[in-house]
Amino acid sequence: MNPHKKELAKRALARKSLKEFVLLKWQRYNQMPFNDSWHYDYLCAVLESTLPQSDGKPITRLMLNMPPSYGKTEIIARSFIAWALGKYPWRKFFYISYSDELCRKISNQVRDLMKSPFYAQTFNKSPVFLQDNANEFVLKEGGGLFVTTLKSAITGFHAHQIIIDDPIKVSAMSSRAERVLVNQNFKESVLSRLQDNESNITILMQRLGEQDLCGFLQDPKNFEQDIINEWKIIKLKALATEDETHSIKGKIYTRKKGEALFAARHSPSELEFLRLQMGNDEFSTQYQQEPIASEAGYFEKVYFKTIPAFECAAQNLYIFVDNAISLNTAADNRAIVLVGVESYKDSMRYVVRDCIYGIWSEEQTIANLLDMMSQNPQAKVYIESDGGGLTLERLLQNELVKTNNELKSQDKPPITNDIKCYTPSRKISKVEKIKALRPYYNTGYLVFLHNARGLAQIQKELFSFNPEKPFRKDDCIDAIASACAHSEIVAPPRASVKVRESGRRGSGGARTFWRI
Repeated sequence: MNPHKKELAKRALARKSLKEFVLLKWQRYNQMPFNDSWHYDYLCAVLESTLPQSDGKPITRLMLNMPPSYGKTEIIARSFIAWALGKYPWRKFFYISYSDELCRKISNQVRDLMKSPFYAQTFNKSPVFLQDNANEFVLKEGGGLFVTTLKSAITGFHAHQIIIDDPIKVSAMSSRAERVLVNQNFKESVLSRLQDNESNITILMQRLGEQDLCGFLQDPKNFEQDIINEWKIIKLKALATEDETHSIKGKIYTRKKGEALFAARHSPSELEFLRLQMGNDEFSTQYQQEPIASEAGYFEKVYFKTIPAFECAAQNLYIFVDNAISLNTAADNRAIVLVGVESYKDSMRYVVRDCIYGIWSEEQTIANLLDMMSQNPQAKVYIESDGGGLTLERLLQNELVKTNNELKSQDKPPITNDIKCYTPSRKISKVEKIKALRPYYNTGYLVFLHNARGLAQIQKELFSFNPEKPFRKDDCIDAIASACAHSEIVAPPRASVKVRESGRRGSGGARTFWRI
């Protein structure tokens, strides 16, 4: 084949295949060698499947998790958008990332590539821009690119393809407000910005925690299971923990256990050294795409103490409710704990007697609370006013009237627990409140009834609690901490000690006194 025909063949192949386009781009446009890997072939094939298909429906929901600095932004942002617009110039793209500066940088890089002689030679034409700036460009055919972040709602635009590349910074994951903002803006604005039923949303990111965007979208408390099942979820771990098989468009890619995803970037030994530097949590989350909550060491397992019921002294009983942010099933978990408080040594001891938790509707929460109240009629109920507590207390009172009328008709005693809705102290954060449990926990003044429900969840929350990363689940221990911190939670008065003189005398003739 003569050089001219060979060149035309290369360009034709680059128009047809994203991977070939990437290789030619690096050779001609970047003028640098491309550090190739099988995962680029797989990633390119997956992205091609998000575009209109002649033989079936495209992938409309794609979630692809892979380690940082493994080429995802180069493939999906700098290369895929330009290549797809060369094939489908009418297609409208959104590119969303964590910062406006990064978004504008990507937009400029895509525009510069599309205005280059290399691009014109590959697609046999130069695109005509009707609108051309760092935040948005529009082609003559109607397609183009709009870039933004998830820090604000997206309005006024619709797209055939929405690409989300690292929607939140690693450092911002410790902020609940930042996480909620990103996740809610996705739910409330991104999902309504699609052109049609075959439009695509692609999320390409390293996992950052259980409550990052990917975790939010896979959580049954946020979405129905059939909605969750629409997502094609691909996890590319830095180090294979078992034999893997990945297939797309008739091609099969395999990995052996212990094989590095991108050996030229990190060998297995380098990944192990990286794990030692980062710690198990961060490495598992960001490089293995498996968010975990391993033992953080703040509450040590050795101090977790359970006691049998017969060791308990006279106790005052209290029920504390940890509310969700809102009273709907899309809210956080709810937890209800029963705590007994008794005089112990020279102070008070807190005994966690029961704990239930779950993703409940308001009706389920009230039913669970009434059940615990009926089993513990002497327990006082405390409901925090924040997070829908005022509404929960009102609904509980209404339901209590109905329940007591039913009990009356059955000639059963009514539920008469005292119920109080209280305002939590603004002087101490939730994290500080949980941290304050440690001295009680370490010294045996906070113990757990051996047959209490929820012990496994309490242990999980205690052992994974890390004040530096306060975004893990802590609903049960938060309720326990609220009980220990409340000023009205006290032990019964100590029984007075009476001394009675007995007529019996000891061997020395002295009277013997019996303590009763």
